[in-house]
Amino acid sequence: MSRTRQAYRLATHLGDVSGVRVELVYDTGAVWHLSWTDGPLREEMRALLGKALEEHQFAEMRDRTITTHRGTSTRAWAARAIASRREGTLTPAVTEGAAWRRTLPSSRPLGGNDLTPEDHALLQHVDELIEVTPYPDRASVPEDEPLIEQLLAAGTRELRYGGGSVASEYQMARVLLAADRAPSDDQPATLSVVESPTPAAPQIHMDAEATVEAETDTARFLRALPGAREVTTTGELAAILRGLPEDTPLFVTDHVVAHPGSVADPVHAVVAHLTSGAEPADPEDPDSEYRMLPALGLTTIRVDSTQNAGTEFERDGVEPDDSLTRAEYRLTTTGDLEGGIRDVARVVDQVAHLLEEGAGFIPSDHDAHATVKVETSRLRHTAERLRSTAEGAQKASEQ
Repeated sequence: MSRTRQAYRLATHLGDVSGVRVELVYDTGAVWHLSWTDGPLREEMRALLGKALEEHQFAEMRDRTITTHRGTSTRAWAARAIASRREGTLTPAVTEGAAWRRTLPSSRPLGGNDLTPEDHALLQHVDELIEVTPYPDRASVPEDEPLIEQLLAAGTRELRYGGGSVASEYQMARVLLAADRAPSDDQPATLSVVESPTPAAPQIHMDAEATVEAETDTARFLRALPGAREVTTTGELAAILRGLPEDTPLFVTDHVVAHPGSVADPVHAVVAHLTSGAEPADPEDPDSEYRMLPALGLTTIRVDSTQNAGTEFERDGVEPDDSLTRAEYRLTTTGDLEGGIRDVARVVDQVAHLLEEGAGFIPSDHDAHATVKVETSRLRHTAERLRSTAEGAQKASEQ
């Protein structure tokens, strides 16, 4: 029997004895990767693997290096969080973890900008519970089951453009932290979504007087900068600034823009241009109505060395040059789903490539190497699936 066939049968056997789906995939040389989601701990699966390899039907796999990787699910996260909450260990862990994080120097990043110290503490606590719990997706006691389902439902959001729904540990963490009481035997708590307050969009007020004022300010701006202009020296920028009122707002774009397509001899140029700003009518009240006013923008554009950067900037079709930023622009602003999804696939491919490069520093028989290789393979598969669905997504959005 071929080794590939034995590997398939070995994975099936381990799935039967462990009760979870098991995959065994070839890497390189004598290295294979064994992976599963939730289910037994790594050491438990290794014991099952060792026992299976003693059997004659899997003899061809005995001299192979088999690494192990256990993935987790959002249900496992919910089950461990609910169990910890019922046992009374969740709140102390969050309180202690958040207090520790607040002692860290401000120069040491805590993660995402939207995450609080409590968020980080809760996420880490539950992740640690998952790591040491066999079959973490299973309810610890029957009475946990309704709360697990409630937490999963509360932590699920609908994706845009008919992309289905997805549960998020971050949203579930927010729900748990916002819950006002712990579950009790006679009246379990209901875990529901607590919407984060969304700041109201500024109210723009442009009466006749404000409109005339804005037009006058714009005309004065255009006398100093009639059109978009490449800025190559501090003297050129100073000349533009001298022609503008001292209170003119300044906006510096945080990404490079370009026109789609390849460029024979690319250079990056800084373009000064007219853009729009808004300021509150009452500076003491940020919630007061806003008025529009002209502002100076400084944007970097990628062009051919023979092109006029200012002219290219004003030509239709310019968009972010970076794949991730362009994906956000296309998917959330212009509705170019096909282009945006292909951009996302390109970013996923880039992440997979970086992970593969990093895996070269990890011994091939180490579990961390297996984890990185398995996730790299999954990312490439994800990128390919995204590319294949991009055109269909665009057509569906236009129906």
